[in-house]
Amino acid sequence: MGLLRGWQRSVAVLPLLLIGVVADSGCYDTGDGSAPPLESFYFPVGLKVSHGGTVLYAVNSNFDLQYNGGTLQAYDLRLIRQHALLAIADPTNPNLPLIRPDSPEGCPDSPPIFKEGEPGRQPLGETCAPPVDSRAYFRDSAVIGAFATDLLLSQPPQALRGDFIVPDDRCAAPPCIQSTKVHADDPLVPPGNSRFDRLFTPVRGNATLTWASVERDSFESTPSAQDTKESYAPFRIQCGQGASRRCDATHQIGEDPNEEGNTRHITMPGEPFGVTISDDGASLVLTHQNDTKTTLFSTGLSRTRNDDERDRPLPAIQFITDQVPIGGVGIAGVPHDPDAFLGALSLPRPAFLETSRAVPEVSLLRRYSDEEGGVGPSVPRPFLDVETAFPITVSAGGNDSRGIVIDPTPRLSCKARVAAVGPGQTVEERDRQILACARKPARAFIANRSPPALLVGDVGVIEGGDGAYDPDRLTLHSSVPLSAGASKVYLAPIVDVDGAYALRVFVVCFDSATIYVYDPDADAVEAVIRVAPGPFAMAFDPFSLEDVATHVQVPFDERDRGLGLRRYRFAYLASFTQSFVQLIDLDKTAPPTFERVVYTLGRPTNPKGS
Repeated sequence: MGLLRGWQRSVAVLPLLLIGVVADSGCYDTGDGSAPPLESFYFPVGLKVSHGGTVLYAVNSNFDLQYNGGTLQAYDLRLIRQHALLAIADPTNPNLPLIRPDSPEGCPDSPPIFKEGEPGRQPLGETCAPPVDSRAYFRDSAVIGAFATDLLLSQPPQALRGDFIVPDDRCAAPPCIQSTKVHADDPLVPPGNSRFDRLFTPVRGNATLTWASVERDSFESTPSAQDTKESYAPFRIQCGQGASRRCDATHQIGEDPNEEGNTRHITMPGEPFGVTISDDGASLVLTHQNDTKTTLFSTGLSRTRNDDERDRPLPAIQFITDQVPIGGVGIAGVPHDPDAFLGALSLPRPAFLETSRAVPEVSLLRRYSDEEGGVGPSVPRPFLDVETAFPITVSAGGNDSRGIVIDPTPRLSCKARVAAVGPGQTVEERDRQILACARKPARAFIANRSPPALLVGDVGVIEGGDGAYDPDRLTLHSSVPLSAGASKVYLAPIVDVDGAYALRVFVVCFDSATIYVYDPDADAVEAVIRVAPGPFAMAFDPFSLEDVATHVQVPFDERDRGLGLRRYRFAYLASFTQSFVQLIDLDKTAPPTFERVVYTLGRPTNPKGS
């Protein structure tokens, strides 16, 4: 097969290899090679934080095929956050699991810890911080195939608000959907007793979507430093693994045309890469970086159902569309605000925007059911349709787009400013204001490589003289220059000087080893953070976009109130090239370390043969 032959010649070839050097990933065989390191990072490509902030999940790709698979891992995030605060105060603290206790800075260019004649410690270096033994925080792992590319965590159920009809692909034709009407006074979380979320990761080596169940935590969850996966259930990764620790065939979908739920008897194309989950939680859409295909899966979940894990359907491959430009990389679900469709029969079907590394345009895809209009099989099945494409013209070239995110906070902040019905104001007037807010454009951000730039635009417009609302139209209007290798883009807050959430866009530049922090309200780059070689994936402490949109004060974590630790403070960055994770401080009330790397999980290790 010649997979990755000669890749060790230089670390510089890693970006090229990462985007499609494997011509036929389906030929990869795990064989009888050595088991991967279960307790340490090895080419990490995806990170996620649990909803209660106590677990850091990671997926490792085994990119150089040194082992017989990659890994899914769970780490004790509460302990990591506690130790990061200790390191910020004093990197020589004996309670830290330092790898090099005699040289706590961890790299030759760090400033001295204490400077004669000046009070307090000096800021940590931007490209390094005290490296610690990540095995001190390891709690569980499972073996998966090689060449994973990303990691998703499902969202917990949350009832939609508003007096409208929620589309349901199980029953798509009127009048059946009348039974799914949701009213504004319905409870936020529907009845049910499920405590489980699901992790999803695309795996190129065996062309599957691999998944696992994990027990959901909350901000009331209080694991101790002594807890294990046996004593604290959210640490436990469940994917049918036996003594070999490898996820079983039921948790690796897309490979068997006869697997449960695969009613079309199809198999997933090769080179899966970008992935997203629809707003309703029911669908997962997956791009293929060397093909003209995009694959639709059902997750077995729903944001409006709270079934017990035992009663949930298994995830299943549903449809493959072959109409997208070659080189699909990034994909994001289009947020449809229910208040924008008050009085309508139904919400729009879930839509997705997909980028391409080969064609200067963004494709709009939509999920339908093949029982639309009452015609179709007895068991309704979803499918994807490519509806249109939006050209990229704001940047010369524009033909290598990667990550994409869509920001609904302008709508959320506008709606929050609309007061409850007061004296002299009718319900109709208030509803008109809410409708106008809900139809404000969302903001779109795309990481582009040719030339390196952050593309900025809007999603959702009111068109023409009749005021028709198109919730899915993308319009790109400007670009912000970046350094080489722009790849992934994230929407997350910082903690501002007043201790409140403030939205930022984080752009990962793989080639130049930098993170750009862009303020969308000021339309300006706030910071450029130098990080370790080969930054790939980011994750953040838990937050809600509603709190960010309204600039809510960031609460302190009652579990660690004595440490002065806020619920939201850190970003987590995976170094693909050197196989470790860095923590970045996002609390502006702590200026010496704000937007600096403050902690290093694992020993930075160059690829073998580099």
